[in-house]
Amino acid sequence: MSRVVKTRITKPKEETYTAEVRCDLCGALATSPESYYPWEKSYDVVRPEVRMQTGTNYPEGGSGEIIFFDICPECFASKVISAIRALGAEPTVEDWDC
Repeated sequence: MSRVVKTRITKPKEETYTAEVRCDLCGALATSPESYYPWEKSYDVVRPEVRMQTGTNYPEGGSGEIIFFDICPECFASKVISAIRALGAEPTVEDWDC
């Protein structure tokens, strides 16, 4: 079997990306805005999430909507947890290991 290798020039692809993420409560700038977890640094795991996903999901695909807030770790610990506790709920705390 032989292989023919050719070179072609393709136009640059335009893409939309997240260039900056700020906390919706205090305005703090995230360290890794393009990451799915923008508040993490290096090997530290920091994933504050306040979100709800709704829609439909079938074997062949689905769609829907995600409502979320960008909350920095400091605001999550000092404001979000206390606000939810004020509504009468207590958080579940679990250890994890991989």
